[in-house]
Amino acid sequence: MSATAEDVSRFLQSNRGTARFRVPATALQFDALLRKGLALSVADAAASHLGIARERLARLLRVSPSTLERRFKDKADLTGAEADALYRIIGVLGVAQRVLVSEDNVRSWMSRPQPGLDGRTPLELLDNAAGTEAVILLLEQIYHGIAP
Repeated sequence: MSATAEDVSRFLQSNRGTARFRVPATALQFDALLRKGLALSVADAAASHLGIARERLARLLRVSPSTLERRFKDKADLTGAEADALYRIIGVLGVAQRVLVSEDNVRSWMSRPQPGLDGRTPLELLDNAAGTEAVILLLEQIYHGIAP
């Protein structure tokens, strides 16, 4: 299971100043938003919460850093696979905020090797759906007191 609409909404609501659109509440509303395009301000908010530069964000979105910079220069929304990847990332951030509470805790946890992820950092696993699922599962285990 990837990010839920509720967790994505949680992240977007906490960054309300960065969103220039009405925050969807359901998966179908998010589907419509992703098809239309996800604002670059959301990408910047995600990078800020993760404590990473745009170059690292580009790798997580599976685009070249120059492509992402071109999107910012042209003020073009993220669409297609880029928007889908960003949706997964902000879904993880929504879960992380719920579980770890503070932005500092989230940033620290995401960049530290985690035993429940075979010593890998959550951040390095966010570039694909399976890795994202593993991070969300570990966060949910922590939330429910079932630490691996």
